[in-house]
Amino acid sequence: MKKIRSFLQLRMPAGYDKGIHAAVIILMLFGSIMVISTSVGESVKDSMVVVKTIFKQLIFVILSYFVMSKIAVNFFKWKRQKNFDNKFLVLGIIVFGLLVATLAFPGANGSKAWIYLPFGLGTIQPSEFAKTYLIILMGLTANHFGNKRVDLIQYMKRPVIFFIMFIIIIFIQPDLGTLIVLGLLFAICFIIPSHGNLAPSQKIVKFALFGFVVLLGLTLTDFGIKLMGNIFGEGYKIRRFTDAANPFENMYDTGYNLVYSLYAIANGGITGLGIGGSEQKFGYLPEAQTDFIISVTIEELGLFGFLLIVLCYAVILYRLIYYAKRTKSDGYRLILIGCASYLAIHFILNVGGVSALLPLTGVPLLLISAGGSSMLSISMLLGVCQSIISMTKSQAKRAAEQRNPFR
Repeated sequence: MKKIRSFLQLRMPAGYDKGIHAAVIILMLFGSIMVISTSVGESVKDSMVVVKTIFKQLIFVILSYFVMSKIAVNFFKWKRQKNFDNKFLVLGIIVFGLLVATLAFPGANGSKAWIYLPFGLGTIQPSEFAKTYLIILMGLTANHFGNKRVDLIQYMKRPVIFFIMFIIIIFIQPDLGTLIVLGLLFAICFIIPSHGNLAPSQKIVKFALFGFVVLLGLTLTDFGIKLMGNIFGEGYKIRRFTDAANPFENMYDTGYNLVYSLYAIANGGITGLGIGGSEQKFGYLPEAQTDFIISVTIEELGLFGFLLIVLCYAVILYRLIYYAKRTKSDGYRLILIGCASYLAIHFILNVGGVSALLPLTGVPLLLISAGGSSMLSISMLLGVCQSIISMTKSQAKRAAEQRNPFR
């Protein structure tokens, strides 16, 4: 009985960052309120949808917080176990297996990215867990090798194998947004370690990242869109770029969602229409709970609601980068920056997409959009980060005591 009570305790490790913790809780609760409010728009089709949404969000938030706290407290205890590496390898194979399993389920919006649970319990999107797994794997790899004299192939063998396995399945699904995010995360995490044998390849990856940003900027111009149209044809993917450049040109076709997203943002103004006051959620925005949650949030709570989200994100990103600079471990620095990148990339792609500043990618706004997979995935990673922060503070405290034992 004591073990059960101990297991169910929700506590964080000594020295955890309270700023990150508070911001995460605010985003989870705020996001849940907005998801529930948005679900009212579907009540015309299903009178019980609001009750179902409240129940699901409650489960998602409690489960995500529980997992985050357990990982934060126990990560290094698990890491010290002799068979930890093998268990973590098996975990990666399970994630890959779940990715493969998505191909056996019906697709949605042109992509087979979800596993449908029985009895209407919802869906699982394994690609979200692939992002978290890849970041932690690359961090553990950097820690394992440290400054050992190993070549690039030996150093990167396992991360590259899993990365290729993941992107092949995601490409087959296909899920362009996740493909972009996973590729960017891999590239960013690759350039973090200071191992000498990685330096030449890191320069190439840095150049590739710079090239990607330049290319993305080019594709948003008329010249870039015409060039892509000539190369790839006028397919659905190209339409995403043309819609971002001029959504009203195809407002009754592929630009429909984007146009009503802009209407929602314009309606919100500074103070918004009030909780529940959104008009666009009533059938105008089909993905209002997920891809376009920020549009409905701005419509109901205005600029102030958006700034609250920005502030919470800014606190989390600043604190993660702050501790990344303080830790002496390349691997733990990689995980902290990887987590910050995960949050930042999703934020930029989601907000940029729904405001027509970037092409729509279908990437959720982490901790805000509906969906248990994305919330659980980022909560796992934040739990690891809190564990690293706790250890970093503990090491700094011991070092200070050794320098000045009479303090």
